[in-house]
Amino acid sequence: MAPYLTPQRVVRVGNGHTINLVCLGHGSPTVILAAGLGGWSLSWVRVQPALAKRTRVCAWDRAGYGFSSPSPQPQDIVHTTQDLERALKGAAIAGPYVMVGHSLGGFESLRFADLHRRSIVGMVLVDPDIPDRAAVDERLAPQFATLSRALEAQDIKQRRDCAAQLKAGKLKSGTAPFARCTVPHLPAVFSHLQAVIARLNADPARLLTQVSTQKEHYTDAREVINAQRRYGDMPLIVLTAGRDEQALMSSLSRLPPGTPGASTPEELAQLHEQIVRFLRDGWGAGHDAYAALSTRGRNQLVPDSTHGIPDEKPEVVLSAVNTVLDEVRPNPSPVVPLPLQRPQ
Repeated sequence: MAPYLTPQRVVRVGNGHTINLVCLGHGSPTVILAAGLGGWSLSWVRVQPALAKRTRVCAWDRAGYGFSSPSPQPQDIVHTTQDLERALKGAAIAGPYVMVGHSLGGFESLRFADLHRRSIVGMVLVDPDIPDRAAVDERLAPQFATLSRALEAQDIKQRRDCAAQLKAGKLKSGTAPFARCTVPHLPAVFSHLQAVIARLNADPARLLTQVSTQKEHYTDAREVINAQRRYGDMPLIVLTAGRDEQALMSSLSRLPPGTPGASTPEELAQLHEQIVRFLRDGWGAGHDAYAALSTRGRNQLVPDSTHGIPDEKPEVVLSAVNTVLDEVRPNPSPVVPLPLQRPQ
């Protein structure tokens, strides 16, 4: 756990902010791990050390998370991917790369590959979010879409209110309101890290950076659309959780009691039906489309896991990445310098 408890390779990426990289192991290609929304390098604690026995593996913290500083820029994938580019460049971590992205991290993996196709030799997408997510939600599950937006607005308002109270000096360390605003939800074994991150979260700019990341989610889903994207015969594995239905229903429990659309037995039954349809015709179909980007792509069901596959089934992620590495290793690519791209 030690590499995740303190800053590791902190790289200045411009505009006064820094990105923290956690790199373990040696060898090529380098595996790049991108966490889901709200996560950081710690999200890969059950995957990265084992994988690092085979090759170099780098996880990274988005701005405002883990040990990366806040950022004044909008936290859409245009800017977060540029942060990753600059961090790798600044740390002299050249390609070839195998990109591994969970959920939102799948968007950054795809955009990075769009910008640096010659540097990418393989990819694993772990229950990745899908392009044009808002439109897919509205088409297949409008009731669920409305409730999800309400839940997101609730979370964003809470973080903004916390930032405003911290800035005004209204929250005092050691109080329950301060803890609600700053303490991340981590397993008890990470109590020391929890206290460290809570101190970092006492910076209002950090909370507002997190708000921006969450707020840009649907913009990211539009930004990642690319009809020209093709990966030839690049090794590509998509992992799809088999129990996302249960997780999505559970997530709505954070809505206030009596919320329209999720209160009566009839509403809950209709909501369940829409979620099933979304997972089959939206989420699952989107994952099939990802796999079809390569002639060697495949979509693998992880039947006994919810969305949190890296934590619940790390062995499945390890197996997928090792399979990709097995397919890449016979024809290793040369080191590829990383040119920086400017946000469009």
